[in-house]
Amino acid sequence: MKFGGFSLAAWSMVSLALPAIASAAEPAPLVATPIGSPADWLAPQDYPAVALRYDMAGVTAFALTVDTSGKPSRCDIVKSSGFDALDRATCERLMANAKFTPPHDRKGKLVESTYRNSVRWVMPDGEQTPLSESFGAAVLTVDQSGKMTSCKMVMQLTAGTAPPSENSCGNDVRPSEAAALEILGNHAAASNEVQLQQALAFSPDLRTRALAPVAGYEQRALNVYRFTVTKDGKVAQCSYVEQRGIDNFAADFCGQVRERTFDPPFSAYSKDGVAEGWHVERILLKTGG
Repeated sequence: MKFGGFSLAAWSMVSLALPAIASAAEPAPLVATPIGSPADWLAPQDYPAVALRYDMAGVTAFALTVDTSGKPSRCDIVKSSGFDALDRATCERLMANAKFTPPHDRKGKLVESTYRNSVRWVMPDGEQTPLSESFGAAVLTVDQSGKMTSCKMVMQLTAGTAPPSENSCGNDVRPSEAAALEILGNHAAASNEVQLQQALAFSPDLRTRALAPVAGYEQRALNVYRFTVTKDGKVAQCSYVEQRGIDNFAADFCGQVRERTFDPPFSAYSKDGVAEGWHVERILLKTGG
């Protein structure tokens, strides 16, 4: 799956913790033992999209509280990877997928226990796919408390030359409740539609479309970047040219794409071998019918 031209495919790996050495004088208490391999608790598609877009990687150390039935009842981050997106995904997937044999104490009584381990989030090996002209949106339904209740991805790769395609969102497209409430502002209703749009445009037509007002929607945030690409697909210049709306949604697109490769259409290149592009990010809130 791609959104805004960024590939959303990567691998995640769970590194196993070493067991404690039991004392010879007294048998160690029985603790929660994983059922199956902990490596199966996370899958490649669990890598958050925002982490893939911005090359976030690291190790998240966690502690799971396991109840007497063998199910995790709490997840705590013991040592952060440095990225909230990775730490949040760690606990979300482990709380959903981790399973244990019910823990006992030395007398065989069922007790609550703790399981500690770490998740190593690793970006995929190999060359990254060049970024090409694209336009898409995550269309969210958010309730009045800021909780997302549904999401679908709507992709339109070119400016009206192909019908849009729809797919369900992964677990990665999920704003925090605080961020969602900031988007809703004074318009919070029982059910609210929010669009998170991204466009990578090398043609004036697609740039115009990405910036055009949408009837029935209020623009809550906008970021626009202008950049140039040379014949080898590398960024020559990049600048942040416009920011509107909520300050907290400002982003560093230029800093993130310096090492990326782009694939503009041939028609976008000037006689000097330079293509001009724009990256547009905006958040729209549906306020009308």
